[in-house]
Amino acid sequence: MSRGNGSVSQAPGYVMPGEFEPHSSIWLGWPRFQWFTDTRLDTRQTIAEILQTLSFYRINSNILCTDEQGISVARDWMRQHGWPVTPYMNFLAIPQVDIWIRDFGPVFLKNRRTDRLAIASFAQNQWGYSDAADDVSVRMAQVPESIAGFLGIDTVLRTGVVSEGGGRVHNGEGILLVNRALELRRNPEKTESELEAAYKTMLGATSIIWLNDGLYEDLQSDSGPVPYRDADGRTRYLYGPQTTGGHLDELCQFAGPNRVILAQVTGEEDAWNPIAAINHQRLEEAYRILSGETDMQGRPFEIIRIPVPDIEFMLLQPDEPMYRNFLATLDYPEDAPPFPKGEPVHIVKASSYANYLVTNGLVIAPGYGDQAKDDAAATILKTAYPGRDVVQIDPTPLNYAGGGIHCLVQQQPAGIY
Repeated sequence: MSRGNGSVSQAPGYVMPGEFEPHSSIWLGWPRFQWFTDTRLDTRQTIAEILQTLSFYRINSNILCTDEQGISVARDWMRQHGWPVTPYMNFLAIPQVDIWIRDFGPVFLKNRRTDRLAIASFAQNQWGYSDAADDVSVRMAQVPESIAGFLGIDTVLRTGVVSEGGGRVHNGEGILLVNRALELRRNPEKTESELEAAYKTMLGATSIIWLNDGLYEDLQSDSGPVPYRDADGRTRYLYGPQTTGGHLDELCQFAGPNRVILAQVTGEEDAWNPIAAINHQRLEEAYRILSGETDMQGRPFEIIRIPVPDIEFMLLQPDEPMYRNFLATLDYPEDAPPFPKGEPVHIVKASSYANYLVTNGLVIAPGYGDQAKDDAAATILKTAYPGRDVVQIDPTPLNYAGGGIHCLVQQQPAGIY
């Protein structure tokens, strides 16, 4: 087992496959708590729907449940709420800490010559809301090695660099997209060149493309709220519900080594909406950067634009766990509006059509009830992923918890272990 403490230990020949390549299973975590008392925002409903969809397509899922009691709780909840537990669902007594396995779970690598799998594991600091030495952060960083032990994978790469899976987008042939602002914020003591060296060694990347920022509403929650003016001209201040500070899987994904899905804000949308206006600037900058780059064969990327959902928000009461256990505990900058403790606040929904799961013969994609945009997003994904079905589900409970479908899952590529 290769390990490093604050540095990386290299396993030559291993690369991170593209997410569009064949999978042997999908990894998820079963929730240990809920951020909201409203049952319509229960993340277990969305997770159960994803598990059921995977089962229908005969795709194996591995669900982390911490211990045997957790397995019983998860199975019982599924049955009690009308969701059959199928042979394709494998409930495991492996600690999960939280549900966002994309961010702190195993990063599967593959040796292209032997087909053997390895696992990469980054340090964690709870999306920048704590530090890497905190007990929860340490337990998050241990999840990849726990899964490696369960699978019998004996090559595990570790690094002291803090990075989350949702912040990195890869094409399976050595090209990696990362968010400059986010990665430097997570690692203030590191230089850009030091981070590049870590990504290349850990993930087999050969070319790093730096995008400058994520979506505006995917803010770092402790930076304070963002202003939003609705269609009636009223300005509200929207807080982020444990949002990440700019994960790239909110705005883009690779649909092939040369094909990039990239979100797009129209001129009409940004005319009156300050959030959309900033997103328009950031996404067009990302488009310009990607348009100037090429794949490993020197070909310009095919960039396919996908719409963004309308901005949505809700009023959060002080007795809600998201309020009292998270937002009210943060230290906000002096130049931010004071957090009105004891008074309701608005939180923004972290919605995105780019935050989807692609797997064997299937894309599980967001659908928000806006028929025109939902249909447009589905058509785009069907074109980008020929031969795959596109199944849309409503990820709203995940969005209001700060993530999405892609954030929830981690693919295990087909390979030997």
